Amino acid sequence: MLWSVYATDCEEVRDAVVEQACSQGDVELFTSLHMPEIRDPAGWVRWMRRVHRTRGVRFWADVSPAGLARLGPPGRGAERPGPAGALGPDAAGLAELDLAGVGVVGLRLDYGYDVEGMRAVAAATGLPIALNASTVGAAELDALAGVEGLVGWHNFYPRPGTGLSGEYYARQSRLFTERGLRLLAFVPGEVTRRAPLHRGLPTLEEHRHRDAYTSAVRLRSLAAGVEAVCAEGVVVPRHLEWIRRAEDGVLTLPVILAPGCDWLEGTWRLRAEETGLSHRLEGTRGRALPGPLANADAMEAGSLQMDTLGRYSGEVHLMTASAPLDGEHLRVGEVAAPYRCLVGLLRGGREVRLVAA
Repeated sequence: MLWSVYATDCEEVRDAVVEQACSQGDVELFTSLHMPEIRDPAGWVRWMRRVHRTRGVRFWADVSPAGLARLGPPGRGAERPGPAGALGPDAAGLAELDLAGVGVVGLRLDYGYDVEGMRAVAAATGLPIALNASTVGAAELDALAGVEGLVGWHNFYPRPGTGLSGEYYARQSRLFTERGLRLLAFVPGEVTRRAPLHRGLPTLEEHRHRDAYTSAVRLRSLAAGVEAVCAEGVVVPRHLEWIRRAEDGVLTLPVILAPGCDWLEGTWRLRAEETGLSHRLEGTRGRALPGPLANADAMEAGSLQMDTLGRYSGEVHLMTASAPLDGEHLRVGEVAAPYRCLVGLLRGGREVRLVAA
């Protein structure tokens, strides 16, 4: 998990982001060096340099030719016409910015750069270059083959209704994952909402009003290996822990359990077979049946149903689809509603961790 921080954030939010990021060890933050709202670019760079020196924070910086020109010394780093009419920063001006001293370890290039301009920035800075994974095409990627440290970094979308669809995100992501390139994407924050609209900053539109945990899991389900970046503020601690566990291959599901079924809390492996109806929890067969329990109108998707039939008695099914009541199962719990969207992402053989909601 990575975080992001901006010059427009208040001091309290900046401090919270740095503290949460540093609590996880190796720290990289995403920031922007070309936001027009930045009133004091030099002051922002001083803040970056300070937290880099005192906390070991490193930055991936979103840049534009105009933004770099604003940061450069007078008369240096100004915009100039580049190949095919693109704008590119003067190489000497880039060197004088001392990006390494500020803790910048990579640059995300988007508007204002063509392929040759990107190559020029990579050569002038010696830094890895991140491309806009939400818009780049295969031809541009192929033209940049050989640039060391090439990375894909998706956009976030402040305006409701403008975020990516899951299908488009998956297709764009494959341009990077199939080439073995690092890929990152954004999930909304959970404690604060950032300007300009304070409506969440997701990569996928479906995540705009969801929590960071389910959003991060969904991103990885559509693009294996993608790294989630908190787009604004911080993540609630338990979600941060669950994201880390998911990255290690264990999906956490908060559950509401029937009386006497607390023994279901813990980590279980799902049987390898997939029926399209449920996943069976290995090691539950033979468990003692609880007393009489109420059921719902159906064996609903997301519910935990205990088998009562013969040799299968005691085996617990995590339902992935709804089925009619059959009189041969007892409802022993259910996945809490905010996290039920994860049930459809489970696959046979995977470990799942059930915790009290």
